[in-house]
Amino acid sequence: MSQMLNTGVRWTIHDVELFGENEGTRYEIVDGELFMTRAPHFKHQQTCGKIFQQLNIWSEFTGLGEAVINPGVLFSESDNVIPDVVWATKETLALTLDEAGHLQRIAGL
Repeated sequence: MSQMLNTGVRWTIHDVELFGENEGTRYEIVDGELFMTRAPHFKHQQTCGKIFQQLNIWSEFTGLGEAVINPGVLFSESDNVIPDVVWATKETLALTLDEAGHLQRIAGL
């Protein structure tokens, strides 16, 4: 279940940082609109875990990249999301991972 807060405000990552930690609630911003969701259903999380597990095993075997569950992805100040599972090459991680541990958009892509 997702709830969009339509307040006429254009939300940014800085606004969400002011909320602090709120266990069980995920905040995502898409084109300046704030979306709040609770933790996904058990079966959904189980499926994501299985996908991650297979990607992680393959990544360790090949050494080509890394898989991660629920990373923060910052496309811009008014676009950040939390996908279920992400896989990226080592080269992409080196270019996109910021000091805070978030994936950033690569300029030009």
